[in-house]
Amino acid sequence: MTSIGAKIVTGAAWTAVETWGRQAAMFAVFVVLARHLGPEAFGLAALSMVVPVILAVPVTTGIPEALIQHPKIESLHFDSAFWLLAASGAVISGLIWMSAGLIAAAFGQPILEDLIRWSSVVVVMQALSSVPAAVLKRQLEFRLFALRTLAGTVVGGTLGIVLAIGGFGVWSMIWMHLAKAAVETAVLLVGSSWRPRLTFSYAKVRDLLGFGGPLIVQTFWSFLNEEIPKVLLGTFLGPHAVGVYALARRPLDLLVQVFLSPLMAVTMPTVARIQDQPEKIDRFFNTTVRIAGIAGFPAFIGFAAIAPIAVPFIFGPQWASGVVAVQILMLLGLQRTIDSLCAFTILAMGHSRLILKLNIAYSVVATMLLSVTAQISLEMTMVALVACGLVLLPIFLFYAQRIARIDVLRPLEIFPRLALAALLMFGAVSAWLSSAPEHASQETLLISAIVLGAAVYCTALFVLVRSDLFNARDLFLRLRG
Repeated sequence: MTSIGAKIVTGAAWTAVETWGRQAAMFAVFVVLARHLGPEAFGLAALSMVVPVILAVPVTTGIPEALIQHPKIESLHFDSAFWLLAASGAVISGLIWMSAGLIAAAFGQPILEDLIRWSSVVVVMQALSSVPAAVLKRQLEFRLFALRTLAGTVVGGTLGIVLAIGGFGVWSMIWMHLAKAAVETAVLLVGSSWRPRLTFSYAKVRDLLGFGGPLIVQTFWSFLNEEIPKVLLGTFLGPHAVGVYALARRPLDLLVQVFLSPLMAVTMPTVARIQDQPEKIDRFFNTTVRIAGIAGFPAFIGFAAIAPIAVPFIFGPQWASGVVAVQILMLLGLQRTIDSLCAFTILAMGHSRLILKLNIAYSVVATMLLSVTAQISLEMTMVALVACGLVLLPIFLFYAQRIARIDVLRPLEIFPRLALAALLMFGAVSAWLSSAPEHASQETLLISAIVLGAAVYCTALFVLVRSDLFNARDLFLRLRG
């Protein structure tokens, strides 16, 4: 581990810079858009991206991961992958453009036709940047990703805000996504030292598809799983419910990206490099899961505690109906501290077909549960989402242990103590908000609740898991050399 420890730490640091910068900027943009646009506009924008997001999977996932995971890669692999993905992206964008009317009719929302048509352009943009991104990730070079994200977020976010203030409604979100994708693609193509050559090999493509093919299907199912709630909520409860769900997902996605994504980003390339050394994988997995839990519990449980004040204060009173949905979805964040790291470990060991099977199983369970709960209420649908994740979590743990030959239960020993610290924090914050003076402003309540929650959690953490904190610090210092 020490031979690549410096690169792991540096890669995680740059990933954190990229993730935190993007999330901070996009959260600010999201707040402005939420205050100028209602749930209906957010719901239409979310529905317009369902098909492009799902059909972009073959050009954004599978082959790029195969380029990262392949133990004996050649330059011809990269050239062949680039031209295949570029052509595939152009074809997919064209098909979505021509089928926009049919897709809009399937949702029962004719207004979606033009929105879907322009959203499809994002697919070909993402296709052009997939291979340069894979080259950088294979080398554990994440610095350019931070610049890419910063530039794309600033340009796209600024355009979206200007258009929203100017009264362009849902179109402000569509053009924001297009501008962001265009700038991010340009930065990777120009900034990367790798350039595609005019060469192509069917043999190299087949070589990559041996690992990437199942992963494409697996990721397709994974994205399908992400879009199932939107489709079913849109079908039974309409765009307004989809808009509230989209807002409820935003704090969850923000916290996952800020606190967990740096660990997720380095897990696959790191484990792929040491895949024949189970003792090193065991140490890496043990440490990353513990760190994810230490950071994740206060983030997700803490936001659930302040949600009754934070949601209407940040996004506007028109979004108060999403408070309960936000609180329920925070439980999904706790699952991410474990199942995501398990999934990336399994993938790094070359078992993409297994991840595909697990995602198909999730689709079956989710479709059955959500088809029922989406006809009842948004909140019941959120409960069903959490239940679906809990069903598959033990299976992820079982296969991670079996394939990587590691002890997946050892890092989980810390979780009961983390849960206790988080519950103490939740109780203290809830008690404060319920007993606070009536004349106190929302700003004062929110800031005081955050300070109180942080103080309670840090105190409980130091008492309950002090040795784990010191061990994490020591590992970090060893990785840095």
